[in-house]
Amino acid sequence: MEALNKKKYDFLLYLLEEGDAMVCLDARLPEVDVPESHKNNSSLNLIFNLNFKRPVEITEEGIFASLAFNGRPHQCALPFSAVWAIYDPKMKNGQVWEESIPTDMNLADQAIVNQPEKTPLKAVKSSGKPSTDTKAEGKRDRSHLRVIK
Repeated sequence: MEALNKKKYDFLLYLLEEGDAMVCLDARLPEVDVPESHKNNSSLNLIFNLNFKRPVEITEEGIFASLAFNGRPHQCALPFSAVWAIYDPKMKNGQVWEESIPTDMNLADQAIVNQPEKTPLKAVKSSGKPSTDTKAEGKRDRSHLRVIK
């Protein structure tokens, strides 16, 4: 499981260097800390970016950040064990870890609901290397992102 979390960690950092990253996770897991109104969501989708006003801490265990929900901040803990997909919302480049998808969720239906253009994500087997077919939009200021190894 640690190797899988490391792949998710590496892929998230890769996408953040390029721009936005959408993280899809099962918020129902007990180790996930999000507002109570989102705790029953098996496919909570959160966008992360290096330009957040508040610092985001990303470790190999997960993402820890103060995020705003309906204008109210909440200190969130998002372990990588709850993450089942990470992708670039603009380029549709991403990875889905099939072994992490909640068993009671239909991925095809969820992709259509979350993608107004009806372009579902493709499930891939993780090779540990991020795809390199996205185009870089330039370097971003990383001064407020702390990566702890």
